[in-house]
Amino acid sequence: MVIFNPFDHVNKKDIKMRVAKLKKKNPKLSNEEICRLLIRKKSRWCAAAGAVTALPGAVPLLGTLVVIVGGTALDLTAMAFFLTEMILEVAAVYNRNLDLTGTSREAVWVLVSSVGSSAAGRGFSKLTVAQLSGSTLIRLVEHALLALGIRATQKTILRVIPVIGMFIAGWVNYYTCKKVGAFVIKHYSDNPCSDAWEGETIDVEVDAQNE
Repeated sequence: MVIFNPFDHVNKKDIKMRVAKLKKKNPKLSNEEICRLLIRKKSRWCAAAGAVTALPGAVPLLGTLVVIVGGTALDLTAMAFFLTEMILEVAAVYNRNLDLTGTSREAVWVLVSSVGSSAAGRGFSKLTVAQLSGSTLIRLVEHALLALGIRATQKTILRVIPVIGMFIAGWVNYYTCKKVGAFVIKHYSDNPCSDAWEGETIDVEVDAQNE
């Protein structure tokens, strides 16, 4: 069961308004350039999340425990939210209708693939994901969160270094967001048509273990 599903918490109305405002403000910019502006801003938010959640590490012993137990979980939650919001922002820039179920399916596939979840390499092609039911899509989101969680755990030892850990955590989050953003732009720019993500659904078993 997914404790936190970022797709349930993003405000699609705000995303559409934000993208429309940015396009109106920068009429001469291409879709890719608009996306890079959005990704740059999201990368900064991700960096801030990493730095802030590593802040207690500046306090010896107790602070270290807080970073290991709570900081990593909060960092993962923030990253999942910001990356999901960024994916939907890019989708909106490329004229996807965020109110369609197919757009959400596509966004899930992009999230799973961009963070390197093993589900993306076990036969879950675009066509397969386009037909998955809601419950199975949620399990795929869990795969993506597990992949992010593994990365967060790998940098935990660095997060507990007083002061320096804040900068390291922030930089890792910034780099991760930029890398995911590059993948997201490539997907939507190479796939202007979203019709393939609409259709009948199927339900398959997704094993969230052994990520």
